[in-house]
Amino acid sequence: MSEIILALPVFLPILSGVFMLFHQSGKEEWSRKRELFIEGLVVANSLLVAAAIAGGAGGERRLVLFRLYSVLTIMFKLDRMGSVFAGLVAFLWPLATLYAFEYMRHEERKNTFFACYTMTYGITMGIALAGNLVTLYLFYEMLTLVTLPLVLFPLTTEAVRAGRAYLYYSIGGAAFAFIGLVFVLGFSSVGTTEFIPGGMLDLGRAMENKNVLLLVYVLAFFGFGVKAALFPCYRWLPKAAVAPTPVTALLHAVAVVKSGAFAILRLTYFSFGTGFLGGTWAQWVVMSAALVTIAFGSTMAVKEVHWKRRLAYSTVSNLSYILFGAALMTPFGLTAALSHLVAHAFMKICAFFCAGAVMHQSGKTYIYQLDGMGKKMPVTFGCLLVSSLSLMGIPLFAGFIGKWNLARAAFDSGSRLGLAGVAVILYSALMTGIYMMTVIVRAYFPSLGTQGETADGAGDDRKRESGKEEVTDPSWKMTAPLVIFAAAILAIGLHPAPLMSILTMIGGEAG
Repeated sequence: MSEIILALPVFLPILSGVFMLFHQSGKEEWSRKRELFIEGLVVANSLLVAAAIAGGAGGERRLVLFRLYSVLTIMFKLDRMGSVFAGLVAFLWPLATLYAFEYMRHEERKNTFFACYTMTYGITMGIALAGNLVTLYLFYEMLTLVTLPLVLFPLTTEAVRAGRAYLYYSIGGAAFAFIGLVFVLGFSSVGTTEFIPGGMLDLGRAMENKNVLLLVYVLAFFGFGVKAALFPCYRWLPKAAVAPTPVTALLHAVAVVKSGAFAILRLTYFSFGTGFLGGTWAQWVVMSAALVTIAFGSTMAVKEVHWKRRLAYSTVSNLSYILFGAALMTPFGLTAALSHLVAHAFMKICAFFCAGAVMHQSGKTYIYQLDGMGKKMPVTFGCLLVSSLSLMGIPLFAGFIGKWNLARAAFDSGSRLGLAGVAVILYSALMTGIYMMTVIVRAYFPSLGTQGETADGAGDDRKRESGKEEVTDPSWKMTAPLVIFAAAILAIGLHPAPLMSILTMIGGEAG
């Protein structure tokens, strides 16, 4: 099969999204066909990704699209690590799109929404399939531009403020990441920024400028870490909870935050290399930042009473589990980071979609409003229970696999900071149990719920009044993805061997 298959999953959704933007007339016949067109498109794109992964099982595949200047090329490459991220996105996107159809049914400007939503799929695939740091950086910047309209979609004052914060943080982070790109190119042993397992630096020249390059790595780590909500660059993420739930689920589980974490893994293991970074002050700085973020995010989630913002702080914490694995800079550290990246995607998209289902059916957005909802929406809260137990790290669920691997990698590293990381993970697990099970207890056992818990800010009475008296689970378009996500969480937790065999190979190659 031609190598052009590496470009199709990137550009097909982008061009289709552009096509939809030109169909803003609101014609009824186009409105009726839109859902079929979009779902067919994303399913076909996911099948293209599956074909590319299957066709590249015997080794790397690459495609150079064009040269920007001399050694600067736009190149796609499908290696094992890219296959994991691309496969994850391809599996989740059709289900997320199906959910979005029902959630957005009564919204205005659906054409613009789904155009940007579809383009985001292609741009995220561009990050997953990027063969060098130049290509990754280009699509990383494009991701900010195409997701900004989605954050702004409600067009409320709060949404505008959230969009402004998202843009400011993203631009600042991109500036720091660009510094890393320039220095990697300048000290590359191959004269390009192509990703190479173990790193691409010319160690002879790099050691002569070691502290400068270590500083550049830290700056680039925090630059890409903006999208991964690394402390203190996390503030945009809770604010973005104002966006529609299909958007926040993508921001928190699939596209944006995972792209930030994926970029940091590429930067650490395939650009600078752990042979250069391991045991340096730069490693201590980035690992400390990840641990601070884990503890901070889980603590803030306990304090937050707005349901989607609570899940946002949970994402802040959980994304830094992945960054902690990256900062261990060992082969199994990479394996552990990738295992949590996969597990968290299923856990968090399931949790956000459960919250969105409740909001869609009842208008309830605060924790204290959920009393007794478990009996009214049994499918939704059953799936939320699976997601919650997994986020806590209970055995037999996917979240346990990621946390166990991270703890094992931390012990194997032998460093004091790595051992401190185990304590932080245990603390975060305790906080996760508190902030997730509070929702579950209220939903199933309302008499045990905390009385008098109120939301911070005005408008509480309006929020209470927005709920409907008769509440049921939503239609199959929303419940089917929830059930599939919950089943995937259980499948990974009960039988992790196939996934772990792939991730262990990736860690062995790059570490």
